[in-house]
Amino acid sequence: MVRTTKSKKESISDFTEHFYKLKELCRTGWKEKMEIENAESVASHTLLMIVLVFFLSEKYRYSYKKKVRLIEMALIHDLAESIIGDITPETMNENKKRKLENDAFCKITEKMSPKILKKKYLELWHEYQTNKSFESKFIHLIDKLEMVVQAKYYLDNRKEVKDEMVRPFFHSGMSYISHRPNLQLLKTSKKNIQHNKQLKDIKEILECFCN
Repeated sequence: MVRTTKSKKESISDFTEHFYKLKELCRTGWKEKMEIENAESVASHTLLMIVLVFFLSEKYRYSYKKKVRLIEMALIHDLAESIIGDITPETMNENKKRKLENDAFCKITEKMSPKILKKKYLELWHEYQTNKSFESKFIHLIDKLEMVVQAKYYLDNRKEVKDEMVRPFFHSGMSYISHRPNLQLLKTSKKNIQHNKQLKDIKEILECFCN
């Protein structure tokens, strides 16, 4: 009984350990570029992404299955940062950053049990990183949307935050949608046409917050 209880505790601890680390990791941009006190943590960023997923899932009337898939992808999209930290785009080559993230994520999943859970999260991570599916494109856009919504929140609610301080974050959001040719799905099936309309809608929401 004691061994079984210990095993159960270790299983939960192994699964949650890196999520807990994200609660203690501040988002680098807010901390270094704006010197925000009590800056948003990576875990807080993930939580607000999930809030946006819920909101848009209702708007687009997604199935329970699709909603859960999007939430799962949002939950793990920054998990590698629990090992490598929150690396801003301008400080590291994208390919080098991707390799660090992949190595870190593989290390995180090594301790996951049962094996089916490890397999599921590795597949989910690969889907997010390759950014070809609708769900991955959705979450990449939500990642940027949450950033600019947070920037607007700071501007509206922190007296010390001025417009010129948040402007670079709005520029970053606009740059993402302006210079990424793969924001839409390529195949023109009926489902993909509908999905592309939804991705376009999120892009327009992002543009509204950036302007």
